[in-house]
Amino acid sequence: MSEGIGVGPRLTELARYVEVPRSTANLRVRMLMERGIVTGYRPEINWEELGYRINGYIGIECPKSAVDDLIEFLRKQEWAFGVWEATAGKYGLFVMCRFKQYSEIEELQTFTKTVQEVRDAELFLLGAYSPLK
Repeated sequence: MSEGIGVGPRLTELARYVEVPRSTANLRVRMLMERGIVTGYRPEINWEELGYRINGYIGIECPKSAVDDLIEFLRKQEWAFGVWEATAGKYGLFVMCRFKQYSEIEELQTFTKTVQEVRDAELFLLGAYSPLK
């Protein structure tokens, strides 16, 4: 379980949001934790304040044999924040990226052209974020 300050300080706000008494919200949260559905509380990070103003994903087309080496490389990159192995489609990997400046994107594009196992890589930059709920 991830350590943190928990829901306690925000329980009143949560109860108000879901329109139930605070005691009911407390009981439901505790039950979700006991069932392993809620596994912890994590800080919400404002990446823009840290200078990461450019967000996106890169799809990397590569053979299965290259996946482990690429993941190991990505672990060392400051701009890589998560990687998923794709189960369908053209790309074998999808990487969540955050960049401080466009020169980092150029470095990434140069890198993907020099790795022999990478057949293709496509960067998808994201615009403004709009939460759905």
